Amino acid sequence: MKRFSLCLLSFALLVTGVAAQAAVVIGGTRVVYPGGDREVSVQLTNDGENPALVQVWIDAGDADAAPEQSDVPFIVLPPISRVEAGSGQVLRISFTGGKVPPEDRESVYWLNVLDIPPAPKGEEGIPQNFLQLAVRSRIKLFYRPKGLSGKANDAPEKLQWYLSRSGGQAVLKAKNPTPYHVTVSRLDILRGESEQVPVPVDEGMIAPGGSLEFALPASAPAAIGQVRMTTINDFGGRVARDVPVGR
Repeated sequence: MKRFSLCLLSFALLVTGVAAQAAVVIGGTRVVYPGGDREVSVQLTNDGENPALVQVWIDAGDADAAPEQSDVPFIVLPPISRVEAGSGQVLRISFTGGKVPPEDRESVYWLNVLDIPPAPKGEEGIPQNFLQLAVRSRIKLFYRPKGLSGKANDAPEKLQWYLSRSGGQAVLKAKNPTPYHVTVSRLDILRGESEQVPVPVDEGMIAPGGSLEFALPASAPAAIGQVRMTTINDFGGRVARDVPVGR
């Protein structure tokens, strides 16, 4: 099993940057695990025309870690399954304890789904020479302890935005005073009544009690009073808000 897992993972790393589309689709863009629940379920669907072999595992943030090297307080079942074309598979994620995450704030993990398509068959069932593309999908898994103050949906409104400098460059700095993660998918500087200046957003997740800096483009105005941020909620929806910028 260990050798098989490493083989599948190596395929996933091999096709990084190669144009490929997974036939097996995850039902959602993120998973929230409420503290105290026995398990949560995630639906997989094979939208392709052929069966697929699927391997799943959870990691703590190291995208290059092999499944058997993962050290997380969760188990996901079944770890390997065959999903027929047009069919689906329900994954069940359970909290196992062990390396218990903090109880005063959210913790983030990653659910990995590796989609291995079947080998094409030549005449008389002999495999042809081919390049097999295995596609890995990776989405966030948030562990949300019971009793956290406030609500996750209100966390984006609590962000505090400031103009600052970092390494000689002007930046927008966002501080997150809440116990929830906030993911910013888009950020625009508001100038005038209708003009917007986009700010590059790479990894826009702001950890509980943490902060994140966004480098301002050369086209940014010297004075910034307001920005429009678009954040992602628990259901994968995008919500835009206009917020003031302090100094």
